[in-house]
Amino acid sequence: MRVPVKFHALRSRREHAQVNRELAALFRSRGARRTITRMADGTRPTLYLAGLDLWLAAHALPNRYRNALGPGDPRDQRDLWPSVQLNLPLAPGSSRPHARFLRDANGRFWIAHTGRLGGRQVGISRAAFVSLLGGTQTIAIDDRHEDVFMLGTFAEPDTLLVEIARLAHTAEQFRSALAAGLR
Repeated sequence: MRVPVKFHALRSRREHAQVNRELAALFRSRGARRTITRMADGTRPTLYLAGLDLWLAAHALPNRYRNALGPGDPRDQRDLWPSVQLNLPLAPGSSRPHARFLRDANGRFWIAHTGRLGGRQVGISRAAFVSLLGGTQTIAIDDRHEDVFMLGTFAEPDTLLVEIARLAHTAEQFRSALAAGLR
């Protein structure tokens, strides 16, 4: 995958909603099973891609679209916690999540991640997690430079899904190692 180095942030509430729908549609187009899971914050519709052992629980919150992801069949887990989230603001400037949904000069949508893991666990080092992922690259988003881990473009859906799965699985391994005192 050839990754451009110059991107634009999404410009409108409509564009944000469109890209968020495309993420869930990407899972469904690859045969994801629909299920209802009990997450720590409530019951959520969830999509599960068995081939990548990856689940997605996508829903709107007051300030963002929450796209919680994790490994494993969610039907086998109680009080499901995501290993990573690809959250997207509802509109430009409504929140600043760790995922970056971008548009290139050709109008293709991309997803990147800052490498920061938030949530319920202390001791999470961005540098250690990024190192485990294989590093970041510097891109320009509306002429502002940022170091991100590029997941891919919706124009190459299979590659994008593999990289999202790798991010979620690596985040889970990293979190498990922290919990076991190995990092």
